Amino acid sequence: MNHDILRATFSDIPQLSQMMQDFYAIDLYPFDAKLTASNFRKFMSEEKYGACFKIISEGSIAGYTILLRTFSFEFGGEILFLDELYIKPEFQGKSLGKKVLEFVKRYSVENQFKAVLLEIENHNERARKLYEQYGFQHHKRSVMILKN
Repeated sequence: MNHDILRATFSDIPQLSQMMQDFYAIDLYPFDAKLTASNFRKFMSEEKYGACFKIISEGSIAGYTILLRTFSFEFGGEILFLDELYIKPEFQGKSLGKKVLEFVKRYSVENQFKAVLLEIENHNERARKLYEQYGFQHHKRSVMILKN
């Protein structure tokens, strides 16, 4: 299989937005197409936020991942947050998730991030097992949120 992971471009925003909408629908998260497109443009314009990568399989966009840059005193400096990883259903089961995690690990080392963090839906057993295979461990804390 021919796979590649490339930095997403502005011309990818319509496809990325559609995939994000499909991803959010899984857990019934709200989705605003106009806001999402605007956020993609802002995010891609400022490298300080991180990067969005498209996952290519056999010449088609099969998914995407969003990596955020942040800083943590606890972890000793800059850390990478794997914010989203989505593979379209028709491309699942082809080891693309593994390829992305290998890419994320390599990217984090090459860019000298101290750690990689991620969130996972508690019901997503398949994803949890994949992340554990790549060395991710459960942290003793839980994520909390305050929305404005």
